[in-house]
Amino acid sequence: MTRDSWVQSAAVITAVLCVLGSTLLVAPINQQRIDLQIVHESRFGDAPEYAVLAASLGTFRGLAADFLWYRAEKLKSEGKLFEANTTAGWITTLQPRFGQVWVFQSWNMAYNISVITHTPQERWDWVYKGIKILRDEGIVYNPTNIAIYRQLAWTFFHKIGQRADDMNRYYKIQLATEWQELLGNPTEGATKEVALERFAPIADAADLYFGQTLDTANVRDPLTHLYEVKPQTRALVARLREIGYEPNQECLRTIGRILMFQRYADPRQLAGANGPFLDERSSKLYPLLSDPQYTQIFPALIQFMQAKVLIEDYHMEPRRMYNLMERFGPMDWRHAGSHACYWAATGVEMAGELKDKNKIDVLNTDRQIIHAMQMLMNTGAISFSPLTQRYDSVPDPRFIDAYGDAMVEANERQIAIDWAGSGNTKSFEQGHENFLLRAVLYAFLYGDTEKAQGYYKQLRDLYGKKPHNVYSNRYKQSLEELVIEELKEDWDMTDQVARPFIESLLFNAFRQGLANARYDTFQNQLELAQQFEKKLLEEKSYDNAIAPGGQGRLIDWDSFEQLLGDTYINYMTSQQFDLIERAQVYNNSPVSFQVVAYPRIRATVAEHAKAAGYGQVVDRMFPPPPQPDTDQEQGTAQEPSTTDTSSGQNTIERK
Repeated sequence: MTRDSWVQSAAVITAVLCVLGSTLLVAPINQQRIDLQIVHESRFGDAPEYAVLAASLGTFRGLAADFLWYRAEKLKSEGKLFEANTTAGWITTLQPRFGQVWVFQSWNMAYNISVITHTPQERWDWVYKGIKILRDEGIVYNPTNIAIYRQLAWTFFHKIGQRADDMNRYYKIQLATEWQELLGNPTEGATKEVALERFAPIADAADLYFGQTLDTANVRDPLTHLYEVKPQTRALVARLREIGYEPNQECLRTIGRILMFQRYADPRQLAGANGPFLDERSSKLYPLLSDPQYTQIFPALIQFMQAKVLIEDYHMEPRRMYNLMERFGPMDWRHAGSHACYWAATGVEMAGELKDKNKIDVLNTDRQIIHAMQMLMNTGAISFSPLTQRYDSVPDPRFIDAYGDAMVEANERQIAIDWAGSGNTKSFEQGHENFLLRAVLYAFLYGDTEKAQGYYKQLRDLYGKKPHNVYSNRYKQSLEELVIEELKEDWDMTDQVARPFIESLLFNAFRQGLANARYDTFQNQLELAQQFEKKLLEEKSYDNAIAPGGQGRLIDWDSFEQLLGDTYINYMTSQQFDLIERAQVYNNSPVSFQVVAYPRIRATVAEHAKAAGYGQVVDRMFPPPPQPDTDQEQGTAQEPSTTDTSSGQNTIERK
């Protein structure tokens, strides 16, 4: 055999061995790609447009995506936002697993395009498009991409939850309306245990009817499974279909809308077709909710639809939502902070499965959980009236402990992955001290003096010896003195705003205390206002203000009882506050308040009730108080008493 023949034979043998060797390496390489999550198999499969483009462009797909990415950035820098958005959309079609372009497109929609539109609804539409493109598409194709979760959580937290956007109040109302229609308000005013008990049936329905559909193809239809478990639902679904409804999001939200308005409106206004709240089609659904034939089975169908809509339309897992509520507290899903927490926590959990994590991305997303808890502590208690579109959010002390725990856990995680430095530790201490101060304030204002004392002890133990606190004697004050000083600092207190500040405390006493029959809260805030007024009178700056003759007088009331009575009447006659809320406050008020106020508010509230469509029931909303005693009949009725705090069966005990 010639030399050339030997070389050729050796080359062939080597080539064969290389092919065999590469074949043997395919399996372990593919396993490594799966372990490192470099590839992703979507359980939903690629949409047709993604698959067709990928197949038609072949290896040129990457080059096309690079060119379009450059083009999108250039259009954005030129201010051509709609064109940039369209271009980014092409990239997501070409490269659905290119996470950064989903973030780019969402940001462009929610932050750039939204602000150049003209109406609140247009702005909300673009903000919501920015949310949906991440939630409904980006995460589906990139379930472990931490940047997508972080951007989604940030949009809820910052764009909707905070006040940077001048339309934020409109966004909050839209979000609250949507989620009250979907889930009602099962956590409003509830303890953590009660809230979990109310939400558990939705999580159970998700596990029972949809658990397999998340991971396995060709499983039995969830609706068929519902019929097997709850046979009575078959007839109810058939009845719904007769009036044009399928068991889907439209049906669920229509039922939710009926129940929402039913809570606030006279039922007679809901019953008629083309009424103020229901159109002709949805008014056909209204009688079914109270039909004795279906009342026992309707809850099971509603829970099924809630689980279905959350999983299929919102790509949220009810069991994960339940677990977060169990971990942090009774999260109100009408609140942007709850959604920020859900997506941030989900992102951290998914990223935690990666073997090659990006520490900065994980930590930044982790911090969003802390920020969400802070937001819920500061504004987590929602008061929402769909009739008047009034949305108020006040501090929610149920999240005090959750916020503190989230801070400590995040700091421990920073240390565990070697990312905590001296700057981070100092920042954590400052944040933790501020949290404890806020916790003292909220716990005290909401009637839990024992818990407030506990937080104050933590402040003294942890930070009382810090130089700035030793110098100011900040934590050597009594609890009441610290609360007053913190309130003064928060409200930028000056002599000129003394009355508005005290009135605000009284308004809070009415709205947070009496409106919700929380008598400890009412009494604590009433006492706080009285203590603050006393402190004002003791200040040297008021020496001349209360001199005989009243010259230069800054205090324009003769007694705290007079100020209390005037403020109560101002509240009752002000259209700034919701009529239904005022009725709740009135009916939970001490009898002494009602006796003095009723003659002065009767005509005004009747006028307001008539304008709101409640003219026929105003006497039920604001009933005359019980007959006064003999002294009052003789014209000696006094101002509302701060010690006589009985109202029917209710007694407010002074702490």
